[in-house]
Amino acid sequence: MPDDLKVAQLLSSRICHDLVGPAGAVNAGLELLEDGLSDANAPIDLPALDLIKKSAGESTRRLAFFRIAFGFGAGAKGEATFDQARELAAGFLAGGKVVLDWPEALESQPPGGVPASMVKVLLNMVLIATEALPRGGTVGLNFAALDDGLGMAVLARGEGAALKDDICGSLAENAAADGLTARNVHGYLAQTLARGSGALIEHSQGSDGEIQLAVMFPNATDC
Repeated sequence: MPDDLKVAQLLSSRICHDLVGPAGAVNAGLELLEDGLSDANAPIDLPALDLIKKSAGESTRRLAFFRIAFGFGAGAKGEATFDQARELAAGFLAGGKVVLDWPEALESQPPGGVPASMVKVLLNMVLIATEALPRGGTVGLNFAALDDGLGMAVLARGEGAALKDDICGSLAENAAADGLTARNVHGYLAQTLARGSGALIEHSQGSDGEIQLAVMFPNATDC
């Protein structure tokens, strides 16, 4: 099977996996409402309505995130902004155990449009960092305008923070599509997009347990 086809199939599987939970919750809420409608005198099931609203919102936010992170959702110009990325990341993490630390006026963050590949790489790095926090925590962002380009770092802080071996493998320079699964394909995608722009995602873990994913896009400040 061609590598591109396998990656596309695995990304599709990943999206379905992340949507099946909230989609199932919407269905459960509708079933509860249907049971209540069998009695014309019964009050509206407000908890069921709340479940539907919450789960539908989660599905919408996740789809919006994956549309940019995995797909061709950057418009005709092939550009996106980091403000859009922040909104997508915040929506993706809303209501979960991981909190996003990405201030609106973050120093050195480019204010305008940049190549969509940069935003895709960053969103996938946020996804990787989030998955490295099984007990919850904080995902933070840093930007650095350097002479050679734009540096970006995603930091994961929390109890038990760790990158799984399969994710580390998918980020390796010599990673092969044969070893990919729906659980780590986004790491391979991020590294492939980064390398296509002359960059390389690196990862490390400090003595305090903090995980850092970093990348520098050469001459990105000229984009």
